[in-house]
Amino acid sequence: MKNIELEDKNMKDKGTLLTSWERANHIISCVTVLMITAVFPLAFRDYYYDMLDVKYIFYYGTIIFMAMVMLITSIIFLFKDFRYYAGENYKTLRKKMGLKSFGKTDWAMIGFLLAVAISTFQSDYFYESFWGNEGRYMGMFLILLYSVSFFIISHCLRFKRWLLDAFLASGMVVCIIGIMQFFKYDPIGFKIGISPFEYSMFASTIGNINTYTSYISLIVGIGTILFLIENNKYKKIWYLFTVIISLFALITGMSDNAYLTLMALFGLLPLYLFNSLNGVKKYMVMVSILFTEFQFIDFISNKFPNHVLEINGFFNIIVGYDKLSHIIVCLWGGCIVLYILTACMKKENVLYGVSNVGRWIWLGIIILIVLAGCYILYDVNIAGNADKYGSLRGYLVIGDDWGTRRGYIWRIGMESYLKFPIIHKIFGYGPDTFGIITVNNYYGEMLSKYNTKFDSAHNEYLQYLITIGIVGLAAYLSLLFVSIMEMVRASKKEPVIIAIIFAIVCYSVQALVNISVPIVAPIMMTLLMVGISASRKINREIHK
Repeated sequence: MKNIELEDKNMKDKGTLLTSWERANHIISCVTVLMITAVFPLAFRDYYYDMLDVKYIFYYGTIIFMAMVMLITSIIFLFKDFRYYAGENYKTLRKKMGLKSFGKTDWAMIGFLLAVAISTFQSDYFYESFWGNEGRYMGMFLILLYSVSFFIISHCLRFKRWLLDAFLASGMVVCIIGIMQFFKYDPIGFKIGISPFEYSMFASTIGNINTYTSYISLIVGIGTILFLIENNKYKKIWYLFTVIISLFALITGMSDNAYLTLMALFGLLPLYLFNSLNGVKKYMVMVSILFTEFQFIDFISNKFPNHVLEINGFFNIIVGYDKLSHIIVCLWGGCIVLYILTACMKKENVLYGVSNVGRWIWLGIIILIVLAGCYILYDVNIAGNADKYGSLRGYLVIGDDWGTRRGYIWRIGMESYLKFPIIHKIFGYGPDTFGIITVNNYYGEMLSKYNTKFDSAHNEYLQYLITIGIVGLAAYLSLLFVSIMEMVRASKKEPVIIAIIFAIVCYSVQALVNISVPIVAPIMMTLLMVGISASRKINREIHK
């Protein structure tokens, strides 16, 4: 009898050891996610002057420290297991977390890392490819850190919704600082000593306006979805606040890449919402809030021109429409009508439930808009009919000066890629070596034409194509696609995951005209890992 009781106690202690180790890993993962998504955006040392270096050091320091702590806990776990339980916990763990437990996202991450590694080792500039020191530190070392954090966070973290709330809370601080700077108030002295020419080029604790709006795209995506799905009125007020502040910050960030974020968000929201009248109502509210903010910002800019920074670009096209105020009144009127309709249907117990007809109709509209956009680009750039598009002409004519010289950067990038030998076409010139390529091939031309050198393609996907090749780009896109598909499947049981999906999509769309730097990209990748960790358990249960 005593032997049976002793055996039962040993089995219980064995289970407790494994559970304690898993709980410790969860806590380590949780702290890491908080450090990257909530503390990292606020970290700085010498204001804007060393922003990239500080963020990079913060990120790799956090990930290396996390890996070391987890290694220590694992060694302690194995020591206790082999000393007291003859390695029984280790055998259980091997079955639970072996290669058979790897999902599509794990293999996609491994594929991305392998593509980057091959690109690095076949590069003519191994050192620069590994560290990314001739670019923005987006070398193989950073991808290694992504891989380490990916497997730790996605496998060890137990998703908690408050992690997204912490991310939004930190984001609100960043946004409010940026909004204050729009009003020419610098609450923490970031712009002291900065030249008047560059005063409007930087915002908040993130960096330049392109990086700032890239970061806000993540906040807008998460805040919007959490606002739309939340039923608790107090939490809903919190999420409404995050929506209003983040949209205000996005618009006043004064970077036109913000409008790609808005196009992605408001263009794809109906594919999520248009399965019921209630979803149409929610979408109408979001559109009304957006255009009201445009009108309000325009009113402030005209009323107090000396107290705010001047916003140019696509903003002026929107607020320049003389019927904008009428549209806003109609939008809010439509919201009131929809609220009355849904309230009456609930009172009469009429089901106004689920149908995918609205989603299919909207998908058709998206396809028509894409086709129309392709025709317009053809009509402007090939047929030569640019003049008939009026104020949109500057956005449609793609030349060297298009998109603040992006047209030129993209042209010389593609010209360089087409001249690569086949091995570099497949695996690229080496991670983050775009600056080396342009200096070697176009240095004199860049100086004579623009008096500067370009070390980034200002298009994340073109950057990957040139630096890690078609294989590397395909691996990165596969990682994004597979991860989003995993999250879509899991979101049927956990709708909160949709918020992470929209954050990643918003980031990915604006990345068409933006650069990937270790200021925002690590946050996006960490959110992706959080989404996968939330999806992993749900999808396993579905497949059982």
